[in-house]
Amino acid sequence: MARAWDLLKTSNLLLLAPRRVGKSSLLNRMNEEGVAKGYNTLYLSIPDAEDELDFIKRLVRAFRDAEWASGGWVAAFKDKIPEDLEIVLKTGLVELKAKKFDWRRPAEDLEALLKSSDSETLLLIDELPLLIASIVHQDPTGNRAERFLLWLKRLREQYRPRWFFAGSIGLDSVARRLKLSGTIHDLQPIELGEFSPEKARAYLMGRGQFYQWTLNAETIEAILGVVEWPIPFHLNLVFEELRVVVSEGHGPPSPALVEMALRRLIAHGRTHFDHWDERLAKLLDGRVQQFCEIILALVCVQAGGVTVASIDLRLSQELKDDHERTEMLRQLLDLLISDGYLVRQEGVVRFRSALLRRYWREVQA
Repeated sequence: MARAWDLLKTSNLLLLAPRRVGKSSLLNRMNEEGVAKGYNTLYLSIPDAEDELDFIKRLVRAFRDAEWASGGWVAAFKDKIPEDLEIVLKTGLVELKAKKFDWRRPAEDLEALLKSSDSETLLLIDELPLLIASIVHQDPTGNRAERFLLWLKRLREQYRPRWFFAGSIGLDSVARRLKLSGTIHDLQPIELGEFSPEKARAYLMGRGQFYQWTLNAETIEAILGVVEWPIPFHLNLVFEELRVVVSEGHGPPSPALVEMALRRLIAHGRTHFDHWDERLAKLLDGRVQQFCEIILALVCVQAGGVTVASIDLRLSQELKDDHERTEMLRQLLDLLISDGYLVRQEGVVRFRSALLRRYWREVQA
């Protein structure tokens, strides 16, 4: 957060991190602390936004409803919304689309309002990549997505509000896949990773102390071992399941109970992991989805993963052309690594999360 606040003095930001690391939590926290940092912050999460017009409608409504919008340019904006924006706000999207209402008309009105904006306004936009994916689904050529991303880029370049983008899939990987990286190259990337081993141990120790537990070193290492990827979300999944096991009278926390908690989590906690499977179907076309599932099914068998050469050999059954297969494999690995499924080290690809690997193995079984 400290680095983000510092970079915002001169740049618009793009948060890079796999899913479940805590991007939305970070943006929400910054929204809460904005006033103390001298910003009027606006947090807008758009995972279910349908298209460009829907985005504009939600952004305008968020401006109008902002608690801090009692003076300055937003107050003027609220007092006199241009006609096209007023129509967008008051009319349902279905009716607007039936009238073939072009999103670029209200976009021009929004630009006119932003001309009078100030640099103390910070727009925290969550899940923009899902909107881009929705637009691409409607127009697989990528032309609409390119126009929309270029419009957002122009807003960042010409007007003063700061922008901070994040999402459960990487905007950078989406842009690379569509060959539209030039539409976001002005954004300063900032990374959010997992806990270091030391911080993960301290975190688990603190969680244990909250429940008057004494977690010995062996139990903590057992939790870290079954999680492998020490992000708060996964650490909490195992810890909370362990808490249930202990409460049932199986004894104090121990490595054996960690293993019991893990088996129960994988067996009965599928809702925590199903979205990883569902997201592939939602975001990718049938062919790319199929290839991703082939790779994940191959990699989940062994904890140590498989070589890139082995994946290439398996894909050769589906793609005979060497050049096409090489390019497709590059794109697939970029997607699966950026979105947190896999990690690549010295020519070997494995699951980033031991929890997700065991879940995926169960799904395949």
